[in-house]
Amino acid sequence: MNKFFIKKSNGIRRKGINKIDRVLVILGMIVILMSLSARRVQAAESYTQAFQNKTLTLSGKSVEANMYFTKMDYWHVKKATFNFNFQISQLASRQTSDITVSLNGVAFYSFRPKKTLGIQSEQIKVPLNLLSGENELRVKGQVLDEDPKDHTSALAQTPANWLTIEDGSNLNFDYDLKEADTTLASFYAHFSGQDTVTDERSKILTADQPSGPELTASMIALTGASRVITTENDRIQVEQMHKLSGLRKKYIMIIALYQDLHKTVRSRITSRE
Repeated sequence: MNKFFIKKSNGIRRKGINKIDRVLVILGMIVILMSLSARRVQAAESYTQAFQNKTLTLSGKSVEANMYFTKMDYWHVKKATFNFNFQISQLASRQTSDITVSLNGVAFYSFRPKKTLGIQSEQIKVPLNLLSGENELRVKGQVLDEDPKDHTSALAQTPANWLTIEDGSNLNFDYDLKEADTTLASFYAHFSGQDTVTDERSKILTADQPSGPELTASMIALTGASRVITTENDRIQVEQMHKLSGLRKKYIMIIALYQDLHKTVRSRITSRE
């Protein structure tokens, strides 16, 4: 889960900003327009959210790691599964070593590693009542070595007490998707939502030949949206105005002066100074 915030000063010189202000006013009207045209039905969806943690080795008799993920407010989650990929020391006792998973401070699943070597996978059903918007998933356990002579567990901490959490562990959601209603807040929640961005359903449209103020306003909007996007590799795409007709069932933010709008959009609003 990204948690990067950039603090900027709020002071803006009044001189020379009028054109950009006018573009942003039109932006507000267009966002509402596209929100009205979006689907407002529930549909069954599935989304897999990879953790940003890379492959990580934990050492010691007691090991612990935290992973973070986000559940969108417009999801009605029917099932959530933690797909946990890991390796454990070849010397670890499978009878006494154990791993416990907790969500937002509440433990809900414990298990022992299988009697196999190499990467193991454990599919763990996540209790839906423990889910919130921002979530902390904690993996905690003990790795105890086995004495080869009498097969008892050694209590001493050594470098051989290790657990490796593999890159590729993820959280999979099965949910009913509720599309945006007619409010700007609902539109923006979907527009910047991780599933919408990953599915390339979020678009920013600017004029085919944008003026300086139009281009500046579109970059301001893109920067603002990027700050709240929780996907690591996916980005909102910026397209030209003439592509509007082919963008059905998308969440679209259009940034342009009235005279540069696509005719389909211009016919639905009026020009105002």
